[in-house]
Amino acid sequence: MVLFTSRPHSRRGFTLIELLVVIAIIAILIGLLLPAVQKVREAAARMKCSNNLKQLMLAAHNYHDVNGYLPAAGVLSNELSWHVFILPYIEQDNLYKLFDLSAGPFDGAGGTGPNKNIHAVNYKVAAFLCPSSPAEKMLTGPNDNVDTPEMVNNVPPYTTHYYGVMGPKGTNPATNTQYGWLNQGGHGGFAQQGVFQRDIKVTLVTISDGTSNTLGIGEMSWVAPSGTRYRSWVRGCDTAPVCSGCKNVVNAINTPSIGTYNDMAFGSQHTGGTNFALADGSVRFIRNSISLNIYRGAASRDGGEASQLD
Repeated sequence: MVLFTSRPHSRRGFTLIELLVVIAIIAILIGLLLPAVQKVREAAARMKCSNNLKQLMLAAHNYHDVNGYLPAAGVLSNELSWHVFILPYIEQDNLYKLFDLSAGPFDGAGGTGPNKNIHAVNYKVAAFLCPSSPAEKMLTGPNDNVDTPEMVNNVPPYTTHYYGVMGPKGTNPATNTQYGWLNQGGHGGFAQQGVFQRDIKVTLVTISDGTSNTLGIGEMSWVAPSGTRYRSWVRGCDTAPVCSGCKNVVNAINTPSIGTYNDMAFGSQHTGGTNFALADGSVRFIRNSISLNIYRGAASRDGGEASQLD
């Protein structure tokens, strides 16, 4: 009997050329998929940002229900922003209780004195931040404008990307008259016809243009190459005079080079425009290309302009 033994099969591996082809194909596939993944990620971030704005405007409504008027842009006696006063209505009541509303200017001690309000600024509130922006704190780069009194033990505080609309500056196209404006100080003054005011108690009834036609809170989450001018989310209005948590509407969306503090432009990291919460709690994405007259008109609560946001 003749016995046959099987010979082991030889295994041929990839040649170098075949391996390079496979790597090239994988690289092409990744290149094709990456933009799609980035678009999905940005869509999710934009949706989260929109939801943040909705919750903040609804919190302002809840504040109104309790107090009879919308939160002030800021309170001069303690320099706290409206962001502080809506904390109980965004499930941040424990953080709100850390503040002493009678303690005087919150940043006066520069983080070294007994004023406990200064030590509350380093709490991060996710609802105040757009996930598309990398600028979570007051300072984000070497060109940033440093505001030493707001530093706590040399640590920059968390900022906010959502600002109250103080109203428009310029000419009302419906009446051909100037919008109400308090020309005070060197930081752009204070528009008088918006939803958030320093000296006027605004109620929903006084928004005669309609809450569904009036901008309430806008997004400012851009990061400029020349540096940002973000401040603590706690900082409201002071005697400088500025209102850190609110802005006038005078410049086009996404023009971050504006140097006048109260006139800094709303804008975002989103492509093509930015999110705004209207005074009724709905949220709209306003395009960069919006007419400046229409944009300013939407920022007015009682200017009599016809709504053209649709």
